[in-house]
Amino acid sequence: MISTSPYSLKPVAQVLMVLYLAATSLKLSAEPDQKAAPEPNVLTKAMTQAGVVYCRDHVQKVSDFLTKGSESGVSLQLPVDHVNDHLVSASLEVLDNSAVFYANMDFSPLVAYGCDASFEIVMYWPDKCDTVAKTQFSEAKNSGKLRKHISLLTYGDNLQIFLMPAGPGCVSIKKQTLFDKF
Repeated sequence: MISTSPYSLKPVAQVLMVLYLAATSLKLSAEPDQKAAPEPNVLTKAMTQAGVVYCRDHVQKVSDFLTKGSESGVSLQLPVDHVNDHLVSASLEVLDNSAVFYANMDFSPLVAYGCDASFEIVMYWPDKCDTVAKTQFSEAKNSGKLRKHISLLTYGDNLQIFLMPAGPGCVSIKKQTLFDKF
C-alpha cells in the first residue's frame, strides 16, 4: 500500500506506482549484481519513476542496507509536484528472519551537489534497556539520558541510538544521518 499523505500524487501517477509495486511484490534485493552498477531495487525504481533523481544512489544504498534482501512493505510520501526538489520519505516494515522492525528513510535533494539522507530503525527487544545497550549496542558510547527515561547512545559523528523502556522490554530507535559533502 502506498500512502502519500499529507500530499497526494496525481491520480494516474499514483495508480501507475501502485501497479508497479504490486507487480514486483515489494521484494527489495540487496544481492550484488555482477554488472558494474547494481540493479536498482524496487524502491529505487519506484522513486525514480516518481521523479526522484538526485537521491537515487542514496535510496539504493540505504534501502539495500536496511532490507538486506528481506521481504518488505513500503509506504511512500511524495510531494504533489517538483518531486526532485523536496524531501521524500519512505516507511518500511522489514521481515528479517524471525525479527520484524519498522524503518523510515528520508531523502532531501540538494540540486547543486547530491542528496542528504537519514534513516531510523525501530525495534522492540524483550530485555531491559540496560541489557540491550550492553548486548546489542556494546560498541556505542553511553551519552546519558535525553531527559529522564530515554537513554542516548552514540556511535561516531552521525549515529544515535535511543533506548526507551516499553513494558517489560525496550524499544530501540537507531537513527543515522548521511550528509553529502561539497
